[in-house]
Amino acid sequence: MNFYVSVITDTIEYIESSISRKLTLADLSERVRISDFHFNRIFKTVTGITLKQYILGRKLTMAAVQLRATRRPVIDIALDFGFEYPEVFSRAFKNQLGISPAAYRGQSAPISVTPKASVVERDIINYRGTLALKGNIRLLDTLLIRGVDIDVNEHSNEFKQKLKAITEAFIAKSSQLACFHQDQFFTAVTCSGKDDGGYRVFCGRQPKLDSDTPEYNALKIPGGWYADFLYRGNMFDIREVFIDDLYKWIMVKEARLCANGIGMLNIYPGNYPSDPHVHILVPIEQPV
Repeated sequence: MNFYVSVITDTIEYIESSISRKLTLADLSERVRISDFHFNRIFKTVTGITLKQYILGRKLTMAAVQLRATRRPVIDIALDFGFEYPEVFSRAFKNQLGISPAAYRGQSAPISVTPKASVVERDIINYRGTLALKGNIRLLDTLLIRGVDIDVNEHSNEFKQKLKAITEAFIAKSSQLACFHQDQFFTAVTCSGKDDGGYRVFCGRQPKLDSDTPEYNALKIPGGWYADFLYRGNMFDIREVFIDDLYKWIMVKEARLCANGIGMLNIYPGNYPSDPHVHILVPIEQPV
């Protein structure tokens, strides 16, 4: 596992087991023998949230569970999670969750909680003092794949279920067909061009002979230069961090994306998710 990812994964587990304590940047950075400044940058890079925001969010989230599950006094719950004064707890709760602890206990309306961070495994390196995703440059030959088109909208409640159901159905069926290469499969993502959360996903495999798979749609992936990023894990978790990772990589590498009709190309091993490695390719104008 990447050093930076490993350090933060360990820290997340420590925070969960010590959430009732007063957790400070100084204590957590000393625990892993990294300077306060550097540790804070690592945490933000890996998780997408500052350490202070994460700790407070987790304390308030767990306190909210206690408020609904028990009739214990608010002051006792505040003390359980390291708040020395109930008014400090109440102010933080209302500022972050939009409702007072007492009002929350009396209502059933949902709130925006801070879940335990799911750290996505990827290779993060130090680019001359800036932490960013490691990317390799790859010259890709034109690639023909055949499969299924899926129009989705990430703002829809059915987004994950729809995408997961259709892609898994294609992967399962195509894995039984001798006309497809089985060593890997692909998803190609293209945006609608509108800032509405909509985009198209093409899930496919390489046919051994194009004429063997007429029942499936065809997609030609343009050849050219691509930035290649390696992740490990569930693609729904990966997508939560990839855009921020990509923008930071573009900034530090001064790269320029190439508008070739493909937003990104995801390449999975044939036995994914048993082998959880995913290569994400993004077209660029030239090597950087």
